[in-house]
Amino acid sequence: MRLNDILDRVGNYTTDADIDVIMRAYVFSAKAHAGQLRKSGEPYLTHPLAVAGILTEWKMDVDTIATGLLHDTMEDCLVTQTDIDGMFGVEVAELVEGVTKIGKLEFRSKEEAQAENFRKMVLAMAKDVRVILVKLADRLHNMRTMQHMRADRRKAISQETLDIFAPIANRLGLSKVKQELEDLCFQYLHEDVHGEMTRKLTAGADDREQYIIDTGKLLEDGLGANGVQCTVTGRSKHLFSVYRKMLAQNLEFEQVHDLLAFRIFVDDIGDCYTALGLIHAKYRHFPTKLKDYISHPKSNGYQSLHTVVIGPENQQIEIQIRTQAMHAIAENGIAAHWRYKEGHLALSREDVQKVTKLRELFEAAREVEDPQEFLETVKVDLFATEAFAFTPRGDVKFFPLGATALDFAYAIHTEVGNRCTGVKVNGRMVPLKYELKSGDTVEVLTRDDQRPSRDWLNIARTGRALSKIRREIREDERMKGRQIGHNLLESEVQKHGGNFKKLLKNGEILAQAKEAGFRKEEDLYLAFAQGRITVNRVLHNLLPPEAFEKSDDGEATGGFTQLFQRIRRKTESPVLINGVEDVMVTYAQCCRPVPGESVTGYVTRGRGITVHLSTCSQILAMDAERRVTVQWHSDTRGRHSGEVRIVCSDQMGMLAEIGAVCKTTGINVTQMEAHQIEDNKAEITLEVSIDDVRQLNKFMSQVERVSGVISVDRVRTQSQM
Repeated sequence: MRLNDILDRVGNYTTDADIDVIMRAYVFSAKAHAGQLRKSGEPYLTHPLAVAGILTEWKMDVDTIATGLLHDTMEDCLVTQTDIDGMFGVEVAELVEGVTKIGKLEFRSKEEAQAENFRKMVLAMAKDVRVILVKLADRLHNMRTMQHMRADRRKAISQETLDIFAPIANRLGLSKVKQELEDLCFQYLHEDVHGEMTRKLTAGADDREQYIIDTGKLLEDGLGANGVQCTVTGRSKHLFSVYRKMLAQNLEFEQVHDLLAFRIFVDDIGDCYTALGLIHAKYRHFPTKLKDYISHPKSNGYQSLHTVVIGPENQQIEIQIRTQAMHAIAENGIAAHWRYKEGHLALSREDVQKVTKLRELFEAAREVEDPQEFLETVKVDLFATEAFAFTPRGDVKFFPLGATALDFAYAIHTEVGNRCTGVKVNGRMVPLKYELKSGDTVEVLTRDDQRPSRDWLNIARTGRALSKIRREIREDERMKGRQIGHNLLESEVQKHGGNFKKLLKNGEILAQAKEAGFRKEEDLYLAFAQGRITVNRVLHNLLPPEAFEKSDDGEATGGFTQLFQRIRRKTESPVLINGVEDVMVTYAQCCRPVPGESVTGYVTRGRGITVHLSTCSQILAMDAERRVTVQWHSDTRGRHSGEVRIVCSDQMGMLAEIGAVCKTTGINVTQMEAHQIEDNKAEITLEVSIDDVRQLNKFMSQVERVSGVISVDRVRTQSQM
């Protein structure tokens, strides 16, 4: 690729282009990379020239092409953003800096690096989508020239490209780029399979080429004779798509019949449907493989009619029917929508973001703090094929296959999702886990007091919904944690004779929060509840030394021993638990406490409070200073599990009688094991779902009365004292 070739291409699609920007970028890049070589031995300048050339194929503006020429200067040549700003202006400088930033940090693991790099790319896209277009062009040229790298590096880069860059190219509507990236990755990741498939395709290449010519002319003449003027092109399907089909359907190469695809280009939308009708009238088609992406475009803007027919010589072929305008969007993606003035982009950043339709990715990148959680959140949106559904007003929403009614609610608005209580699909009530089907009309029912639950994380499938649910649950858990931490500090201050309200009002607690690295008191309270910082540490800075010399009964005390005693004149317990397990309160598996039993809490490091039976030998062996007095809230809610062991006679009808007791006491059995023991006896172990200990005791008492039952005992993982 030469500079003149780049300038000629730009002149073909923007006649008033400000080519001086490109020429100056070329000179700047040539000086910066002088003396540098690629692994192939070529001058390094060949790479930025090739990247700029790819960007002209996508009909990019002059600033983006200049960025392609300059994209490695900041990283490899010690050029600063200020240098580029001074030469080319702030817009080009920001684009180059955005490209440079992607992938510069070091991480603990390869997986973490990939996840964070992906998140950074999405954030860079949110600022200016042209950043990722330059990065895609950069990656495409590197993939084209990767034969000079070590085999292990080729595989690693190919896998990253397949995982991240190819899906993003698809999301931006660059289908041709996506296909080439996939084929190049396939070549390096599965060299043997790629080589074998290439040989088989090459063996029949002449026959296929002749078939493409003959069938293309037949289609063109047949449609023209019926008044549809068109142009027909044909090709073999790209290798990776064939390989993916072989894997998905467990086929051998010889069993893949639709290896050929034809495109029919017509003048307008009406001709698209006319051509489809004429083709179906002449050739037998597969109704399940008919796709109308014109009336329901893909989310990246792609439009076309797809059908598979039995064509001439009884051969199965795919046919795509579209206008030239639709084809421009399919080939050039978002760039097909852009307008230029003197070769510069004439759309605002907001307009560009609307065209890209990547809002959900941008939001998830900003809101999800854990890079790997972010990657998990959005990968479904990137990789899955699409379904569409309608609002009651007829607006269309697109979703990955497998998306649920709950995803639809969040697609309408975050608050609609958060307050969703039910969904109607095509006029009938369905569960939130209902999987959307193309053409569904969906109505969301809401209630103001409804909030997301953790169960929803197992129902939602889209990145938008998952990120919103996680955010709401985290905020709810933080709010509970702040209250717990507030109660803990207030309790201990009062136990040592201090005035909590006064300390709060005069700013001393805020000062201690800032001293510990927090911006406000609420952050400090949350750290107490999560066990990240001890109350004792802050307490000694709030109260005078004499407050710690003796406790109320005259005995010396330790910080945590007094810290978690009951709040005087306030409430029975500094921590009330309501039976719902969450991040701040979990229930020990060693003793499995249930509401109604005497319990004690233990402040863990980073996992909130774990609740044990007060007689549990495990908590009695733990650090006494980290124990906290807790009690069940009077409005305890949520189901708990208990385990019961029954020893009985090995006789017919025993399970039926025990089942009858379960029904009368409202007990739900979630798991059961039964086996014979000595002397014609049997042992039955039941895991049951209960509300509280009274219900469990009632159940055990009634089981003991069943004829043939010898003993009924509560099962503990660990023996109690």
